Amino acid sequence: MGTVATYSDRARIKVADSARTQLLDSEVVGILNGILETIYQSLVGVGSNLVYSVGEVTTVDGTPEYSPSFSFDGFLRNGSWVDGEDIYLSQVPETDKIKWDYDSTTNQPEVFYLTEDGKVGYLWVPDAAYTIHHTYWKPLTALSNYSKDDFPWGGIFNRAIERLLIVEMLEMQGKDASLHFGFAQQELDRAMEMVYTRGIKRERVSSDMFSIGGI
Repeated sequence: MGTVATYSDRARIKVADSARTQLLDSEVVGILNGILETIYQSLVGVGSNLVYSVGEVTTVDGTPEYSPSFSFDGFLRNGSWVDGEDIYLSQVPETDKIKWDYDSTTNQPEVFYLTEDGKVGYLWVPDAAYTIHHTYWKPLTALSNYSKDDFPWGGIFNRAIERLLIVEMLEMQGKDASLHFGFAQQELDRAMEMVYTRGIKRERVSSDMFSIGGI
């Protein structure tokens, strides 16, 4: 049994729904996915290493655009570089191609851009095989199986997710969830302390991850 079932069953007991008369398992999974999306956005906001990774693209002489072997939700600022170099590649709009003589000049790439279909392009257009490293945001994988799935992020947010699920369930029942929201915020604070201990790339912190009534 995965952690989704373990912590959701606990939440059901606390809202008097252990008999599943209020919500189906599939409906609970839908609520959990919304909670995970909000936490994921907050982790991206502080640059947590729980949600980014580093991948590589190897260029070919004369080829400007590539489909990376990794899935990504964008790249981190100051997180892309040519192997062996100590200067970061900055991201520019695709329309900047006209400034780099992309149809007639090749050289070692200095910037990159993203296309509408998820490819990565380089300017200058590469004149040789370069290994280019990209620090990218890992996409969040949605939960789909109540019984078998596990929560992401190594268990750091499990108790916070349980408390937030309780808040959602109580609100759907028309009950006061303020007490449990306070418990949820405490669990979120503890989890974020662990996030900072694990490591972040950049500091951009907001005061509260959630607000009552609008999770």
